Amino acid sequence: MPDDGAQAKFYEKVKMCTENNSDINVCVQDVVNAIGKQKKGKAIGPDDIAMEALVFGGNQLCVHICMLFNLFIKFKYLPNAFMQSVIIPLIKCKSGDLTDVINYRAIAISTSMSRLFETVIAHHFAVDGDSDK
Repeated sequence: MPDDGAQAKFYEKVKMCTENNSDINVCVQDVVNAIGKQKKGKAIGPDDIAMEALVFGGNQLCVHICMLFNLFIKFKYLPNAFMQSVIIPLIKCKSGDLTDVINYRAIAISTSMSRLFETVIAHHFAVDGDSDK
């Protein structure tokens, strides 16, 4: 599937940020927008925090999450627990051979906070025209 040069534009934007020493600055609205894009009703990750807890957490929670994300960026550090995920096997074809390993695919369930952080960071590095995806 062609990307119409989106990958090259993305890498150019990352290179510009690195060369200019411009750090990403997360604002509360970035967190609010990222929370609005999250899907509810998904599996809970290793942190035992449902996405609904963040969605319905309110403005004060968004302010604290914003501060946390800015600290992650400033110190260029993410705790190990933040990066954990659980890999779950899913059956591809229920009528197929359930003992055949080829009949399974793996999905990784990440922590709610890491999914949110990824959304915020992806927004900052979005290629023009792709920021809504």
